[in-house]
Amino acid sequence: MKGYFLPITSITEKKKQHHGLLLELPVLSPDKMIDISDRLIRAGDKLAKEPIFKILDWIDAATQRWLDPKDPIRKEAESLLLLTSGASKEMIHFILEDLFKNLTRPVLIQLLEEELGDPALCDQFRPKKKGLGFTRVIGPRLITHILPGNISGTAVISLVCGLLAKSANLAKVSTEEPLLPVLFARSLHQIRPELAESMAILTWNNKESHITRAAFQKADLAILYGSDETIAQVRELIPPPTRTLFHGHKLSLGVIARESIQKEVAERAAVDITLYDQMGCLSPHLFYVESLGNHTPLEFAQWLSQALYAASNRLPKGETSPVIAAQIQQLRGSLPLRGGKVFSSPKGVDWTVLYDPDPRFSASPLSRTIWVKPVHDLTEIIPHLEPIHTALQAIGIAIPEDRKAELIPAISKIGASRICAIGKMQTPPMTWHHDGQFRLFNLFRFVDWEQH
Repeated sequence: MKGYFLPITSITEKKKQHHGLLLELPVLSPDKMIDISDRLIRAGDKLAKEPIFKILDWIDAATQRWLDPKDPIRKEAESLLLLTSGASKEMIHFILEDLFKNLTRPVLIQLLEEELGDPALCDQFRPKKKGLGFTRVIGPRLITHILPGNISGTAVISLVCGLLAKSANLAKVSTEEPLLPVLFARSLHQIRPELAESMAILTWNNKESHITRAAFQKADLAILYGSDETIAQVRELIPPPTRTLFHGHKLSLGVIARESIQKEVAERAAVDITLYDQMGCLSPHLFYVESLGNHTPLEFAQWLSQALYAASNRLPKGETSPVIAAQIQQLRGSLPLRGGKVFSSPKGVDWTVLYDPDPRFSASPLSRTIWVKPVHDLTEIIPHLEPIHTALQAIGIAIPEDRKAELIPAISKIGASRICAIGKMQTPPMTWHHDGQFRLFNLFRFVDWEQH
C-alpha cells in the first residue's frame, strides 16, 4: 500500500514494514521537493478560482463517505488503522465518527461565518461592514504542514482548513501514523481530482533536515505541530519571510467544586480520560477537587476508578508502550510511600487513579492514568499552575451556577484557551480556538480596496 499521496507526479519508491503492513514510501530529495512544490502551486492556482461553496460541497461529499460505516474507504481505514495506530477498534470507530461529523458542509459554513463573517470574502471583494470600501481574503499559495503523529484527526482538520483557504498543501506526516491523512486525500481524489491535486501527503525522516528545509522554500505559510523541542529545531529551517503558526506541547486538567462531587461527575470525568486513550492535548492530566463538602476528594477518586473500570469495557484501551507502562508501575509503587492512594485496573496498566494530597501540579504519563488532588478552595490552584500556564490548553469544570461568576474569571486568566464542562473536554466544537488561535482567520491575508 502507498503510505503517501502524490497524484501529480511520479516518484521513486522504497518499501518499509510498518506494524506488519508493507508500505510504499517516496524517495525524496531537495530538488524533488522543489518540483513537487511548484506543481502543487500550479494546481492551487486553479483551486483558487473555484467558488468556496463548490469546495465545501466537494469536502462534504468525501465526508459523507467517511461517515458511512459501510463505505469501502471507511472500512479500509478502520482495518488499516487497527493495524498501525495501536488503538482498539472501538476507539477507531469513535475517532472517525467524531472527526468527520465536524467536517460536514453545515459545520464548515459555521466555521467560515464565525471567523470571517461572510464566506463570500473568499471569492470576491465585499463591502466593509464599517467604513468605506471593500475587502476580501486571499489564502497562501502554498502551506507546508508538519503534522502530528496520532489519529486524533488534527492532521485532517489542518488540511481541510488549508483547502478552505484555497491553498495548495504540502504535508509531512509522522512515520508512526501516516495513513489517515493519506486515505483522506485519496477519498477527495475520488470525489474531485482537481481538489486533491493541490495536496501532497509525504513522509521522511526527521533527521533529513535538507529535505525539510526544501519543503519550506516555496511556502507562504508554515504550520507546525509537535513538541517544543521539535518546533525549535524545525523553525530554524524555515526562511525568515515565511509566516508561521506553531502548535507545541499542551496539556489540560479539570476542577471540581465541593458541591459537584458526585458519581455522575466522576462518570463524565472518566469519559474525558478514556477518549483517545488520554493522548490528546485536551486530555486531562489531573483533577483538582475541593474538600469540605458532603463528599470527599477521596470518594471522588474511588468513584472515578469505578467509572474507568466500566468505561474500559465499553471502549477498550489500545496498546501501551513499555516505557509508559514502566512509568505507570513506578508511580503505583511510589505514591503510597508519600501518603497517597492508588486505585488501579485488575488488568495490568489499563487505567490508574493516583490520589495525591500534594496540590502541586503533576503531569500524567497518560494512557488512562489520572491524578486526583484535594484543595481547600479552587482559588488555591492558581499558584500551582503558574509553572505550566503557557502550556495549558483546556480546563474542564464542575462548578455550581452560583459560584461561576466568582471562579470562571479567575480560571480564565490561568492560561487555558478553553473552559468547558467535564465530560466534554475531548469533543470541542469545530469553532473552538485551538491554542487560543483562529483555525482559518490566521491563514488569510486581508486585502482592502479603497475606491475613494
